[in-house]
Amino acid sequence: MNRVFNRQKLVRGYKKFYRTSFDIVKWSAIAALTGAIVGFAVGGALIFLEFSINYLDLHKLFGAPSFIFLPLALALSAALTGYKWKEAVGDGTEEVVKSAIFDKNGPKTAAFFSKQVATLITLIFGGSAGKEAPSAQIGAFVSALGARALRLKEQHKIVLIISGVSAGFAVVFGAPIAAGFFALEALFSGKILYRVLVPSFISSFVAYWSMHILKVEYIYHPIYVALVPDFWEILNLIKAVAAGIFFGAAAYGVIVAMNLANRLAKHELDPVLKGFIGGVLLIALTYLFGDKYLGLGLDTINRAFYITNEFEWYDPILKTLFTLITLGFGGSGGFVTPLFFIGAVCGNLFAQTAEADVALYAALGFVSVLSGATNSPIATTILAAELFGIEVAHFAAVTSTISYLISSQKSVFAPEIIESIEIRFKRAIKD
Repeated sequence: MNRVFNRQKLVRGYKKFYRTSFDIVKWSAIAALTGAIVGFAVGGALIFLEFSINYLDLHKLFGAPSFIFLPLALALSAALTGYKWKEAVGDGTEEVVKSAIFDKNGPKTAAFFSKQVATLITLIFGGSAGKEAPSAQIGAFVSALGARALRLKEQHKIVLIISGVSAGFAVVFGAPIAAGFFALEALFSGKILYRVLVPSFISSFVAYWSMHILKVEYIYHPIYVALVPDFWEILNLIKAVAAGIFFGAAAYGVIVAMNLANRLAKHELDPVLKGFIGGVLLIALTYLFGDKYLGLGLDTINRAFYITNEFEWYDPILKTLFTLITLGFGGSGGFVTPLFFIGAVCGNLFAQTAEADVALYAALGFVSVLSGATNSPIATTILAAELFGIEVAHFAAVTSTISYLISSQKSVFAPEIIESIEIRFKRAIKD
């Protein structure tokens, strides 16, 4: 009797091993293909974006700086998304992901391409927005097409979409492990499932390798922090706690502003008129305060790691205002790159006030404001390790978690959409 029981147990164990191994091999292949397609697509899009911005800077239209054309650019962006596809206005990442998951007939191709063109127009003419939104949207779109072609069940379709979104984030972050966690934390309810992480990581790694083949540039600042167990390390930890509170307050301010931008973007005012008004406001603010708050702001982000006595207390506030107007008045793009700007500058300012290491606290601000604004303390701690070094991640674990708690666990992404994605995600993906 015991021999029969043991034999049955052995057979069941073998069958489970076979099914699990087969699923891992199958999803590894699907995720690798998805990562390659998304990686090259996003990488190509980012290269074209950089080329377009540089071309306009060198060859000025009618001899004028590109931001002069923002009223026309935002009006055109608003026209592309505001009349027929209101779900694509503003940032729209969570809307595109929701559409990819919920629409049984597949993603809306016309809405997707309209969103990409609107984002390109917004960014090349100097709108204050980010490039991670179109990257994640490309990932969601490609993976949704793949799920339809493979005729996947809903739970498998969601796994593939998570993998695609992770691949998109991996290219724009330059951090594949953080990208895998960020997609789950920020857009998919924060429930970490290991069987979802396997294809997510694989697609992220392949996309990351693809971006290196295309030589896509990303923010990378290795920072050396000497960790010596003495009194000064306790002092640094106290400073990190204070910094986490400061970054959380900054994140909360951005959340309030971006939620307002979402409401403005969906206001009933004529989209073209709204875009024109927004462009005029940005021109006026640029002449008042300068042009460093326009566009992606990558130069400012990089300078925040090394330059002191250059930044003012109002820089994060003005960057938030420029982004609010851009996304609330017809522009298209993401939140994350502006969050990097705000976080790095906040960290620089904190370091100068607290007499701390500027590079270290710019890095901590870079990841911690993102953590507080997107509910992603795990992903941002890993992001710190991948972009800045493991020593920075020790402090980032503290500042990112505190920032997440201080910001009241709200998010820059539309809460009602994230909630609907979360419900569908939890219903389809079961432990």
